[in-house]
Amino acid sequence: MRIRPLNDGDIEALLEFVIGAYQEYPMAMWFAKSPSGGEVERVFYNKMRGIESRSVVDTVCEDSGGIVGECEIVRVAHDSGVMGIVVRKKYRGRHIGSKLLEAATNDAAGIGMARFTAEVMEGNRDAFKFFIDNGFAPLGTRDEERGGRPVRLAVLQRDVT
Repeated sequence: MRIRPLNDGDIEALLEFVIGAYQEYPMAMWFAKSPSGGEVERVFYNKMRGIESRSVVDTVCEDSGGIVGECEIVRVAHDSGVMGIVVRKKYRGRHIGSKLLEAATNDAAGIGMARFTAEVMEGNRDAFKFFIDNGFAPLGTRDEERGGRPVRLAVLQRDVT
């Protein structure tokens, strides 16, 4: 397993990862239905533009079969970012999420971000516990639509000092 920044040669691996992750966690994704290659390609190029402009940090975990986890942090204010993290089911329990989180927040701190917000779908106890175990504090909840469906999100935050 190797943790590293997403790079411009990752488009095929990210396509496979996103489609697989959607099948495992459809409600956690922004797509209304299983994403097409073109949709994932647009997401990929937006990520790369964000990385170049220092408004996105995206870290992946790969094994010999491709990308198995990803942590993305998107700058939403001068010193803060909102994060998303996904690890494929069969790779859970190996501390990949914590390693991705650590690498991504370190990279984001290096470009001036010091406060990180995570949003977890209500009822996702494993994800909620993951963020608590990694130093995030609950702030409350908020409602939004994902894939055309209403969802309630628990909002958690962590400051890096």
